[in-house]
This record gives sequence, structure tokens and C-alpha cells, in this order.
Amino acid sequence: MMPSFNMMIGLPGSGKSTYAEKLAKEIDAVVFSSDLLREELLGDVQDQSRNDFIFEELHKRINLHLADGGNVIYDATNTNRKRRKHLINHVIKCEVKHAYYVNEHYETVLQRNNQRERKVSKTVIDKMYKAMQIPFVNEGWNEVIMVSSETNTADSRESLLNLITADREHDLLFSELQIHIPDFQSIFNVPQDSSYHSFSISRHTFHVWKKILDEYEGADKLQMLWAALFHDLGKGFCKSFINFKGEPTRYASFIGHEYVSSQLAVYWLTKLGYGQPFIHLTTGLIQMHMIPMNASEKKMKEVRQLMGEDAFEKLLILHEADMEGK
Repeated sequence: MMPSFNMMIGLPGSGKSTYAEKLAKEIDAVVFSSDLLREELLGDVQDQSRNDFIFEELHKRINLHLADGGNVIYDATNTNRKRRKHLINHVIKCEVKHAYYVNEHYETVLQRNNQRERKVSKTVIDKMYKAMQIPFVNEGWNEVIMVSSETNTADSRESLLNLITADREHDLLFSELQIHIPDFQSIFNVPQDSSYHSFSISRHTFHVWKKILDEYEGADKLQMLWAALFHDLGKGFCKSFINFKGEPTRYASFIGHEYVSSQLAVYWLTKLGYGQPFIHLTTGLIQMHMIPMNASEKKMKEVRQLMGEDAFEKLLILHEADMEGK
């Protein structure tokens, strides 16, 4: 068998290292970690002063192990898609490449981090949370595997299925959603304080969901309905009156909400027992829903290639509903 390169992707405290150790035993792999290498070469796992040197050495050691026929697990946060693509397509010398996105709820991540001997600051975790780009197969992977809590709440799934596939008023829809998915409390009747949106976050979400419910007739309507409901769920966490330059603003911004929304969707859809293909499509739409707003033709071409033709066409439908619901 050919050696394989297996990348862990996830927030600090998500369970990446625990899963990496388990996977290493299953596939007879060696775990390579930037933290461990910092401790070995610099004597301090927190030392970020020589990152270029650390990662150059790390990649060198990984390629040597792969060349010897060994399997590799790369344990780091790996949140950024552009860096991942460069690494697996131009640096790592291996034909078999798997991505493992390890998902956990933000509150659990914070609890685990607080129990660690080496804590990551909440500021750093929050920054990563708002920038985590869930991997697509077309980044260059043979396979993308989502690793999440394995709780199957079948009763909630059936109740929610009946709820979101039938006509409902805003208050009833969101009061029921909050029972099964408490994170919806974070956007219920929350004002957007925006020159662009006239509705609250939940009212806007309601109108996007309603358009999909009334007009979309595809076989994957359920994924589209969930994408509509989850697409702005991260706004509750991301709402700020500070812009990307750190300057105070008159109107609210929601920088990174699409990434928070997609992580929440992975968590809750997994908890509800949906399969990986279902979750990949739904969260891919959520993660990319902001792109069509101001994207160049070149950027749209890149997104089409990344998502695949079928998912890209659904993205345009979700975008149209998003624009009409403002």
C-alpha cells in the first residue's frame, strides 16, 4: 500500500490530538506536531518566534517519513484553506491525502482549554473560530472526513424535520428550533444594526428559509432548508461594532459569521444523525454563502471548482434567497 498523509483540522481543544493518537494506532502512522517540534527544538511549546524554521523542519521530516513508506498524521489547527492547498499540492510528496476535520462545540472547546496545563488564550481561540475554513475535497484531498460527537438524537431529528418542512410563522419556528438547538437563541429577534439589513437576524433567516420552502423543488430540499436556517447563525457570536482594522463603527459588522455558522451546522447536524454527504453539502453552502455578493468572475470560477458544479448551482439559489430576504 502507498503511504498516506493525514491532516488534522480543528480548533485547539476540539479533540484533534486525541483523535490523532487513536487514528495512528488504526493505520500504523507517526504523528507529527508543530507543538512537539517547538518543544524539541526551541525548548518552549509556546515559542512562536521561529515559525518558518519550525514548519520547514516539520515538512522535511514528514516527507522523509513518507519517502520511507510510512503513514503520517499532521496534527495542527490547519484552519486556513490557502495554506492547506499550498502544502498538499506543492510541499508534501504523497499521492494519498486525507483531511480529518475535527468538530466540537465552542463551549466544549473553551472548557477543555481551561483544563489544560498549556492553555490557549480565549482571544486566539475566538480568532480561529471566526476563521476556520472547513475543508472541501477539491482542495486536493482524496477524502474529507468529519469527526464529531456521535450523539444521535432521533426524536429531535423527527420533530425538526416536521417543523422545518411545513409552513410556520416566525415566532413558532424559532421557539421550536431553540428547544432542540439552543444556539438559535443567539439570533432570535437580535437587531442587525445595519444599513444593509432592515430585519433582525432571525427575521432575515426566516425569509430566506421561507423562500426555499416555497420555491425550491430539488431532491435535496432538506439540505437547502437547513442551509437557509443555519447560514447566519454565527452572527450572534460575531456581531461587533469594531471593523477588521480594529476601529469602532456606527453599524454592526459580522466578520467571520459564515465560518462560525458552518461549524455550528456540522455540530448540530451530526448530533441529529445526518450522514457525511448531507453535512458536506449543507455546510459547504453555508461556508460560501457570502462569496457571490462581491466576488469577481475569477473568484466565482475558483469557488465553482472548489465546490463542484452541482453544489455551486445550489449556492447561487441560496444567495438569491439571501438577497431577497434582507
